[in-house]
Amino acid sequence: MIIHEDSAVKAPDSMTDEEASTLPIAALTAWYSLMDIGNLQPGQTVLVQGTGGVSVFAAQIAHAYGARVIATSSNDANLERIKSLGADEGINYKKYPEWERKVLEMTEGKGADVTIDVAGGNGINQSIAATKVAGTIAQVGFLTGQTAQLDLMPLIFRQTKIRGIAVAPRSSFDRMNPFLNKHNIKPVIEQVYSFNEAVEAFRHLSRGAFGKIVIRISD
Repeated sequence: MIIHEDSAVKAPDSMTDEEASTLPIAALTAWYSLMDIGNLQPGQTVLVQGTGGVSVFAAQIAHAYGARVIATSSNDANLERIKSLGADEGINYKKYPEWERKVLEMTEGKGADVTIDVAGGNGINQSIAATKVAGTIAQVGFLTGQTAQLDLMPLIFRQTKIRGIAVAPRSSFDRMNPFLNKHNIKPVIEQVYSFNEAVEAFRHLSRGAFGKIVIRISD
């Protein structure tokens, strides 16, 4: 690939090529959502949904920044894994379908300051309920549906900010990488596939992964 120098950023010194390859989409989306859009401050609460690439990075970054992290998942084992990476509490949304109530219980009724919503669908209403008044929801995915029946009354009275996120500008990338270096944050890669195994890698991705799946183009 030949690109202009202004289109490239220096990868963190501590990362392999495979690790650095996970940054432009997942890590940068998480960083931009938390720092640039959410204006996260130490001591605030971040809610992350699931244990995919963006959510895992968001938990790691928020924890390193001094925020409290609440994670949701349908898998207790994954909740324990993300706790080991920085999440303070976990909620199994299969056991607690009204998981937003658990978030409110954990935050003394206030809700999260910043919510990373990867699910989409009608679950956006639960995200609004789980986010504090005048808090921010970063809408980064639509795993459960691209359309939603939005309940406007809570949105209006809670004055919730919902921001669609499509990665981020280079300036955010330039700020993020030194932070990852400083805090020795390592991408979580579930498996690295060879290029000849690309089809299986995509099948793995469709089944779901904890963190990222990487395809190595060549050795």
